[in-house]
Amino acid sequence: MIVKSMLKTERLTLRPFSDADAPLITLYLGNWRVSKNLDRAPYPYPEGAAESFIDSTRRPDFKDHIWAIDKDGQLIGAIAIGVDEKNVGNVGFWLAPQLWGGGFMPEALFAIIEFAKNAGFSKLDASVHQGNDGSVKVLMKCGFSYVGDVECTSVARGATIAAWEYELLL
Repeated sequence: MIVKSMLKTERLTLRPFSDADAPLITLYLGNWRVSKNLDRAPYPYPEGAAESFIDSTRRPDFKDHIWAIDKDGQLIGAIAIGVDEKNVGNVGFWLAPQLWGGGFMPEALFAIIEFAKNAGFSKLDASVHQGNDGSVKVLMKCGFSYVGDVECTSVARGATIAAWEYELLL
């Protein structure tokens, strides 16, 4: 799904990705501290992968809702809602490491939660790789509840790893 409108928060703009975002995507996802906590990002992050990703978000058959997180005109992260057939959205996000702990991700996630409510989602869920306490704090701050232990694939780690599952009923 192509995001046609932007979402605004106090400090952030959630917008579609642009070609100009590719170098920063490559920089941030090329950082092990970021990529090790994501399901689908490879490590090392290959040349041209950011451009391919941006192009994929523009395809008419792209189903997910996805936004670039922009602060003061610069990409600082990404947030998405993967869509399933039961009106449940799967939330995923990443943020530039130098901004961790600054409250930017909860701010973006609160905007996404409001979007999901207005879009008719019944529930949001999220899986967090065990050990990623920062993402757990973000989810808990935004009202998500722990559901149980699960396993996730980590492309960067080349393995299936232990994770925690969270949900938010809307």
